[in-house]
Amino acid sequence: MVKVAYILTPVEFGGAEKVNLTFLRNTNRARFDIHPILLVRPWENDNLFTRLVEEAGYFISKIPVAVKQRHEGVDYFRVARCILYLYRILSGGKFHLVHTHGYFADIIAMPVCKILRVPHISTCHGFISNDSTLKLYNLLDKFILRFCEKIIAVSSEIMNDLVRSRINELRIVVIQNAVQSPYRNREFEDHRVDKRRQLSIDRDIFVIGYVGRLSEEKGVRYLIDAASVLKKDMESFKLLILGDGPKRYELETLAKLQGIDDKTEFLGFQSDIEKWLPALDVFVLPSLSEGTPMALLEAMSAGIPIIATAVGGVPGVVSDGVNGFLVKPGDVFGLKEKMLTLYKNTELRNELSAGALKTVEEKFNAHDWCRKIERQYDLLSQGKALSCG
Repeated sequence: MVKVAYILTPVEFGGAEKVNLTFLRNTNRARFDIHPILLVRPWENDNLFTRLVEEAGYFISKIPVAVKQRHEGVDYFRVARCILYLYRILSGGKFHLVHTHGYFADIIAMPVCKILRVPHISTCHGFISNDSTLKLYNLLDKFILRFCEKIIAVSSEIMNDLVRSRINELRIVVIQNAVQSPYRNREFEDHRVDKRRQLSIDRDIFVIGYVGRLSEEKGVRYLIDAASVLKKDMESFKLLILGDGPKRYELETLAKLQGIDDKTEFLGFQSDIEKWLPALDVFVLPSLSEGTPMALLEAMSAGIPIIATAVGGVPGVVSDGVNGFLVKPGDVFGLKEKMLTLYKNTELRNELSAGALKTVEEKFNAHDWCRKIERQYDLLSQGKALSCG
């Protein structure tokens, strides 16, 4: 059995947490002994991800990322302390390899892996550079990744970014994210009726939805702008925005300024997204940058017609006119036109829905995806890092 230290920082229950949970739930535990090591903020309670991993039957180790919050002062020794904690865990566990997710996990794992001579594989979910601190961490992470035996990039664009950062292409393999379909029998229709009733939305109202973090790179402001233009052509629609983040207040204000606050519902973070997706008639992903977004795959697995921007790994998932529509990032008019087209054409919505379901079933199902990652584990544990493509 291959013993794997699985290290990540669960901040909120977003795309990265969902993809990790999908793997932990679907990996072959008869062949792989996965030990989750979570980098946590000790002043916060266990989040949803932690609880769900424990419910899946995993024993979790926790490493505090700092001893105090930022507003209480700088914790100058937090990186060194985390490295020491991780060394103690790994040195006593006889691990065959280490799998990290995110820049902080990469940074503290690299020196420990080198000292203990344990192979290191990292999944690169993408680089967000909203401020100078994140830009610095991204640069440091790309330097650290040069020392990994293997890197999983969740999109070809991320792989190209890594290669431009002078990381050996032979060490990189592209494995796009996957999703497990959550629906059985009549559950989809039951959820649709229940959530629409909960929000007092009639059956004939066209519902547009977004699911994800409310941050700059997600481009939600362009969706709100597009909905305000759409209002001139159709009155009976509703815009549901599920998620939270630093831009929420700004986006709520924008909806009011655009005169669509009566048509827009900011529902905040929802832990049961699989129950909300059936309420939608179309899912819009207006991102400015992406890896292979889990929200997109979840919507497709629900058979929701897709409108998404052609960024990151999205064009590798969405084929324009086949299983969804693609528009340019920041293209307000393009978003509006595609939403109007789907509103007017029920037959087209059904065709895109069928195409989305077929794509997920054939290319992005959780079973095949897990086997691809497990293959990397096998090859890496056998010392074949450069040959495992």
